[in-house]
Amino acid sequence: MMHREFLLRGTVTGLVLFGLYTFALAQQVPSKPLSNPVYTPIVLNPAYAGSKDYTQFSLTSKVLKSPDSQLLNFHRRLTKKNGSFTPFGLGAYAFRDQLGDSWNAGLAVAGTYHISLDRANVHILSLGAALKGIMNLPATGTEAGTDSLSNQLNPNMDLGIFYYGPTAFAGISTTSLLGTWMKDGITENSEAHVPREYHFYGGYKFVLSRKSAVVLEPSLLISLNDSTLSQPHRHLVPYLKLYLQNFYIGSYFKSVDQVALFFQYQFPRFFAGVFLEFPRVGFLNDENIIFEISLGVNLGQDKQTFLQYRHW
Repeated sequence: MMHREFLLRGTVTGLVLFGLYTFALAQQVPSKPLSNPVYTPIVLNPAYAGSKDYTQFSLTSKVLKSPDSQLLNFHRRLTKKNGSFTPFGLGAYAFRDQLGDSWNAGLAVAGTYHISLDRANVHILSLGAALKGIMNLPATGTEAGTDSLSNQLNPNMDLGIFYYGPTAFAGISTTSLLGTWMKDGITENSEAHVPREYHFYGGYKFVLSRKSAVVLEPSLLISLNDSTLSQPHRHLVPYLKLYLQNFYIGSYFKSVDQVALFFQYQFPRFFAGVFLEFPRVGFLNDENIIFEISLGVNLGQDKQTFLQYRHW
């Protein structure tokens, strides 16, 4: 027992230290949809795939105004016929992002290996990798840019580690490991440029009421790349979620000038979520509102498991 507890603490400590080391090396660019850290964390860390013991499908889309963006997500744990624990997970997502004069469209497929840290299979370390391709396409009605990557597939890959348990979770990952193939005029300012990114996130669940299933979950996300290394403090994003049985409401802090709210309700077999970000001043102008929705279905979900092990 002491050996397993030592291993568990060492694993979480190692993730935190590695994440802080990564934090010292790189910086962030925005990811779209903006609600990806809330609703589709597989985009930030492929090791998330299969971290729930049921199959999940979801669609997240921006609703108001342009630029437009959508992401279709799937992941599951591969289980035996008797439902016992198996170490393999599978995930995939497809997306498109409107950038300006062009679109980025892509497809990713992830595989994971889950290592149980105890006999009850409640403390688990997941290792994941994803292969993906991103294509930059000229927008309708615009002339094709000078970038030679337009209409061409740019292959890439993601790597990640993710620890999850009943009360805590932590992950580190590198997305778009290969970056952009810098050739034929592609620069860091080009819309076709895909930067290498580094992500660290972790959180803890404080049970406020077991009887009413009320849980408070503070967490922290750091997304980084090499372009803004001189201002690391601007890319620490704290999140806060409050779970009330099958409903949660949350927010995060990026700027004193921006307000963010998100919430999700879990029905017996499907869920619906709303994400809002708007300026503190002038929020009544719908051109300033970022409004995204997420709809999904859970197959083979056990209600008790959902209440006990939910996380990013």
